[in-house]
Amino acid sequence: MLYGKDTAKKIEKGLKNKIKKCPQKPGLAVILIGKNSGSLIYVKLKQKAAERLGMKFKLFRFPASIAQKKIIAVIKKINQNKNFHGLIVQMPLPKKFNPDVLVENISPQKDVDGFGPKTKFISPVYQAVLKLIQQSERPLKNKKFVILGKNPVFTYPLKNILEKKKLIVEIIDLKNFKKNKIKNADFLIVALGKPNFLKPFMIKKNAVIIDVGYNRSASGKKGKSVGDVDSQIHLKTHYLSPVPGGIGPLTVIYLLKNVYLSAK
Repeated sequence: MLYGKDTAKKIEKGLKNKIKKCPQKPGLAVILIGKNSGSLIYVKLKQKAAERLGMKFKLFRFPASIAQKKIIAVIKKINQNKNFHGLIVQMPLPKKFNPDVLVENISPQKDVDGFGPKTKFISPVYQAVLKLIQQSERPLKNKKFVILGKNPVFTYPLKNILEKKKLIVEIIDLKNFKKNKIKNADFLIVALGKPNFLKPFMIKKNAVIIDVGYNRSASGKKGKSVGDVDSQIHLKTHYLSPVPGGIGPLTVIYLLKNVYLSAK
């Protein structure tokens, strides 16, 4: 299994020592709109990690009914605040909001999520994906990478990053979904937001599966977190990043590393 927890702890330890030496505490501002349960959990994880590192953290929380122009006004105000070196708008957003417009209004120097067109940072989730690929210790040359995702804002920049490393990459969404293409993948990165979507029969034996999905289960234990990959996948491959405990801890620590770099 490709656990991210231990690696994240090592990165956190080194980062904490560096932050102690900062003349000014790095600060992260998070804008949260609505009541998405997964988002609430992720924000709490970021807050706890920031506090462990000795960072400033402030949550700006708004109801889904707020107008987009008011959120843009808040973003612009935080852009000017020297106490915050990083600013993120927690995704996903309620449907009436345009995530691209909101992200484009974040100062490139503070866009620590790395999704803006002029951002100064590599997205933490991409850094986490690359780390898990490295952690698998599987050969990369002439191997087929498939990104199974629904959001081009996520899939295309990741494809570009992987292709710069001379890797063979294809994007597949649910509109052009073909099981045979999934079955031929040596490395499969899944980001659909569909609980337990990927089943064992869909993949090649011992393929590397990186689960970027984060969902709340509709049945079973109340409040259980599940990914886009069915838990039985482990019977087909040993190279699976689980949810929770896989990509999540790495994404959080790389986000805070970006905040530190911004402050530095």
